[in-house]
Amino acid sequence: MGRVSLRYRLPLSYAAVALVTMLVLGAILLAILSNYYAGAETAYLNAGGDRVVRELSRVDWRAVSEGESADGVLAAQQRVLAVALVTQLRVQVERPDGESLIDSGPPASIDPSVLMVVGGPGSSGETSPGPRDQSDDPSDGDGPPPGLPSPLGAGLFGGAGSGEVVRSHRTTERTLTQDGQTVAIAHLSEGPAYGATVIRTTVKGWLLAGCAAVLLAAGLGWWVSNRITRPLSEITTASDSMAGGDLAARADVHRSDELGRLADSFNSMAAGVQQNVLALQRFVADAAHELGTPLTALEADLELAHDRSASEEERRLMSRAMRQAERLEQLSANLLRLSRLDTGRLAGPSEPVDLVALTHHVADAVASRAEQAQIDLIIDVPEGEIWTQGHEDKLRAAVSNLADNALKFTPAGGSVTLGLATAQGDARLWVEDTGIGIPDEDREGLFGRFHRGRNVSAYPGSGLGLAIVKATAELHGGTVKAETVAHGSRFELTLPIRSQAAEK
Repeated sequence: MGRVSLRYRLPLSYAAVALVTMLVLGAILLAILSNYYAGAETAYLNAGGDRVVRELSRVDWRAVSEGESADGVLAAQQRVLAVALVTQLRVQVERPDGESLIDSGPPASIDPSVLMVVGGPGSSGETSPGPRDQSDDPSDGDGPPPGLPSPLGAGLFGGAGSGEVVRSHRTTERTLTQDGQTVAIAHLSEGPAYGATVIRTTVKGWLLAGCAAVLLAAGLGWWVSNRITRPLSEITTASDSMAGGDLAARADVHRSDELGRLADSFNSMAAGVQQNVLALQRFVADAAHELGTPLTALEADLELAHDRSASEEERRLMSRAMRQAERLEQLSANLLRLSRLDTGRLAGPSEPVDLVALTHHVADAVASRAEQAQIDLIIDVPEGEIWTQGHEDKLRAAVSNLADNALKFTPAGGSVTLGLATAQGDARLWVEDTGIGIPDEDREGLFGRFHRGRNVSAYPGSGLGLAIVKATAELHGGTVKAETVAHGSRFELTLPIRSQAAEK
């Protein structure tokens, strides 16, 4: 699984914390509201039941039950409807044996116009508790009926309902007694449940607020992560640059917190490393330069001694000493050249270089050596000119190094090819041979300093030639690579093409 950057993990963590907090607080809030409104609905239902008992106790339910008076039954029906309308409850009255007597129906279906005074012949003289009684005035829909508690309660979350009334599923019943005997049972249900509407509204608001909180937390996390990761990215970039050879790279961080102190510490360490490396490079360059004079004198003395040697054994020993002196001189020269490449101290400004002419010059320089070694030298370059920008002597030395290696490791009867072509805006200069090839285990460190392959121990060399080629290529903005081909090895130097006319 791929690694997720701290820049993304921190905002996600902030958002996750906000989301969990929102869910926990929302669950607690909904539990409190549900319990609160459940208690409010129960209190409202109980208060409504007490009022129903007071109002319906005025009715002679024995007569209503036996149907002795039509006017009495009508008056009882009107009183039940009036009480249901006032309390906004459904009132169902039944005999003790369970037979239904009167049902007000759902509160929303009650028509107040049916509540009228009962008169005319045969009337019992009772009047309906119509809307003329202030205590029985029905609710106008903006609040609870007079004399009853608010179905939303009177606390922090109380208030009047609005819009379509939601009905509660809670029920209660009251027993109607006369002369100590149960004459009827009143069932009350479908009370207003404004709390459900409030809870739904609260849930919507909670979701909107929660989403806003999660987005705000993610945005805050992104800002904090940028504040944290930007200096870390600066330090990482500087570290990568130093690993790539740019010892002057520094982390551009200006802060007074721990990250700022970390950047300052890194910069101090980088400055120390740069000073130590430059001191070492100067020492190597100075040592290599100083070795040149005594080595030249040593070679001259060895030649004189060789010429004046009387015996064959002395001349053999002198010849071997001369070869070692030459090898030491070559090593000293390579160290000096590599040190200058590392520090970028090249003599003179860069100039346009014609790679076609350069390849021909290198081929001319090694042609006699190839002929003496009985190796075919093949030149594969296009007509015209291919220009790059750089130092001609350094590029020529790098290509000559590749050509020398190819001739050294190719047996008699083989071939060495110097080629040049263009591809994708780059010039590709290669040296291909039919020599001993490159072992797979040596390919990784092939361009390292003092690296010598396992199959070249019998050949002279210092192990610095390919390191110089690599440093030269990188100094000119190019690359070098090596690969094993079917008949030997191939080294390819890639350089950016520059317009000679533009440079002039």
